[in-house]
Amino acid sequence: MKISHQALLPVIVALTTIFGGCLLNAEAATFRKLRTINENRPRYVTVGDPAHSVIHPGTGFDGVVDLVIKTDLETFGCSGSLLTSGRHILTAAHCFTDGSQNIIANSIQAFFDLPTGSTSIKSANLFIHSDWTDDFSIINGDIAIIELASEAPLAAERYNIYRNTDEVGKIGIKVGYGYSGNGHEGGVSWDGLKRLGKNIYDAPGEILSTLPELDTFPGASAVLAYDFDNGLSANDAFGVHFSLSDTGLGLDEINSAPGDSGGPTFINGLIAGITSFGVCYGYPDCSGSDIDNILNSSFGEFSGDTRVSTYANWIDSILSRPATVPEPSTIGALLLAGFAALRYRKKL
Repeated sequence: MKISHQALLPVIVALTTIFGGCLLNAEAATFRKLRTINENRPRYVTVGDPAHSVIHPGTGFDGVVDLVIKTDLETFGCSGSLLTSGRHILTAAHCFTDGSQNIIANSIQAFFDLPTGSTSIKSANLFIHSDWTDDFSIINGDIAIIELASEAPLAAERYNIYRNTDEVGKIGIKVGYGYSGNGHEGGVSWDGLKRLGKNIYDAPGEILSTLPELDTFPGASAVLAYDFDNGLSANDAFGVHFSLSDTGLGLDEINSAPGDSGGPTFINGLIAGITSFGVCYGYPDCSGSDIDNILNSSFGEFSGDTRVSTYANWIDSILSRPATVPEPSTIGALLLAGFAALRYRKKL
């Protein structure tokens, strides 16, 4: 049982926000306050004081964005990262679907926190990979790309993707706008701030399929898995359950939590992973390595990122498309096409 998802689909969904551009700083701030954190979306939890992991504008990672997503029922947040085109945001597919293969996003805005203030750009198109089943038991293709209605500010960093397949064992830098807290109690609060920390990819995600108590079956090469360590063998999830011992990175260690979904994990400055889901042994009891026996991003839990190298060709294909702005009359038709493509896709 997990707490988040991911996507990939060669269908363009033109959103009703297509005529938007940048919001004034005051207007952007007001809109942003309306959002809530959807508890199905992960956030970052630290080993020590969450305040120590805050990233301030102008100090790095200004191309990592806060996504504000409006549906018929709520406004909530995910994270994402600006790609080299300056017009595309890489994120997770599950941010835009409802668990039943229906697209629920009515509008999407990407907020850039820069030294000059906060700037928002609305979406023009949404691309979801066709492998996304909207099923967190059988996990494939939790990856999506948002095309912005205008180019991002020049002050926002652009990022390339990690294309090698040697991610396991490497330290990644994770960045996102989700909940914060510490590993003893999990994610407990949200303050709208961007945070970063580190973790090590312990294994390919397929390994999770070998432990039935996790009820998690990632597709081949679809996921990179890691755990949240506190330095103790008793809470080393991969050590306890798979005999892959590594007790973590000390105070640099971090885990994802609601709101971090779609955020990047960088290896050597390149996007290697996309925050996707979290899981514990024997849910809902979360026995074994979990420090508090609750699925809440605390010490001893497993997490998974979408493996970006697996989807490199798809990402390239989306970025190579010419920028298009559909006529108003085509918006409804394209949106319905997107719904149909997801609703009738067979689950594996």
